[in-house]
Amino acid sequence: MTMTLSHRREAPGPAGYPLVKSGPDLVRDLVGTFTRAWRRYGDLVRFQIPGNRELFLIVDPDFIKHVLDDNQPNYPKDPLSVGKFEPWVGQGLFTSNGDFHFRQRRLAQPAFKGSRIAGFGPAMVDATGELVKEWKPAADEARTLDITPEMMRLALTIVMQTLFSTDVSTRAGDLARAVRICNAYTNTRLQRFVELPEALPSRARRQFLQARASLDAFVYGLIADRRRDSAPPDDLLTRFLTAQDQETGERMSDKQLRDEVVTMFLGGYETTALSLVWAFSLLSRHPETERRIRAEVAEVCGDREPAADDLPRLRYLRAFFQEVLRLYPSVWTLSRSPIEDDEIGGYRIPAGSQVFISPYLMHRHPAYWPNPEGFRPERFEKSATGGGPLYAYIPFSRGPRLCPGSSVAVLEAPLVIARILQSYRLTLAPGHVCEPTSNVFLYPRDGMPMRIQHVRTVTG
Repeated sequence: MTMTLSHRREAPGPAGYPLVKSGPDLVRDLVGTFTRAWRRYGDLVRFQIPGNRELFLIVDPDFIKHVLDDNQPNYPKDPLSVGKFEPWVGQGLFTSNGDFHFRQRRLAQPAFKGSRIAGFGPAMVDATGELVKEWKPAADEARTLDITPEMMRLALTIVMQTLFSTDVSTRAGDLARAVRICNAYTNTRLQRFVELPEALPSRARRQFLQARASLDAFVYGLIADRRRDSAPPDDLLTRFLTAQDQETGERMSDKQLRDEVVTMFLGGYETTALSLVWAFSLLSRHPETERRIRAEVAEVCGDREPAADDLPRLRYLRAFFQEVLRLYPSVWTLSRSPIEDDEIGGYRIPAGSQVFISPYLMHRHPAYWPNPEGFRPERFEKSATGGGPLYAYIPFSRGPRLCPGSSVAVLEAPLVIARILQSYRLTLAPGHVCEPTSNVFLYPRDGMPMRIQHVRTVTG
């Protein structure tokens, strides 16, 4: 006889505190709370949170495949989380579900495939070359810079040039700061289990509204210019602008276009920028790896700048970046919410609950990763998944909602790393602790201060 959901087993998990349950722990330190609970209770953990709600953490390849692929229609984006992102990003690829999401995805997908991606290489290398020039005064004095905003500026310049044919190099810093303010405000809202009224005045909300307004002015201006262009470039913005609904023939409104462009701000540059920040921190902490990559770049590229067609021969650099994504996946957690009651691993998963998947923890599972906390790029030299199951390595998610820009990231980051290493060595400030935060994305706590030195100075 099949058991009803009410008779299936309850997943193990912390009892939490009276009334507030596990809410305070999750708000205070989501990464730490998830990590400790997983290590104590296993690969499926149940948290009770205020409002008589349930939250589940799953850290198992089969469980993850069930949610992201096998039973994906039952697990749309978590509406509670989506609702807190929408004031910032609207209804774009990141937040949408169902038919609308898949229609928008079909429009975007061709911009991220094949020869088009390889064609982005020169713009990526040129933008990095400009950053190399900007860093020369700092390198002349061996000064220390926080490379987090530096990588943000660079990645934003690249994504706007490659996807939207727009040069924002002179204002990339201002745009990146505005995005950071919007994300910080959204992150604060995500961590609240009791939501405050939107109209409640606060300094953080005023800053958010100002930042969003400045970004909207830029994006709507970009859209207006493109609509007036009699010979628009064949890029992602033009594809969205000229797309028509197959049934009604309608085109996307300016608001829909705005939401998709802002979505690319969110997922198209910040994630890559953070991967680069963690990459350079790991190179500083592992000098033998840095020496090996420098030697490989010198052998493959010689005195010229790297190019996209060099990547097949930059095998160790690519393996290194895959290990960076294993240890520090920028999107460190994904959330879904089942429409109907379900069962995972013999445990009940009720409709309307929140189900969290953590690439950060999955990539540290000792059953699938030998020496999981260790830094070993070699594990990716012969296998794109590090030798484990497909759903044990999910830096860009998996299944139908696999990040469409993943192919851009795995081209861009190695090219940027190779170009910077041709000119500089980056060394962590003495005593700096590389610790991730519980933000929307995996930011380093207290930034990433690094000393910039000319290669000739380092090598003598």
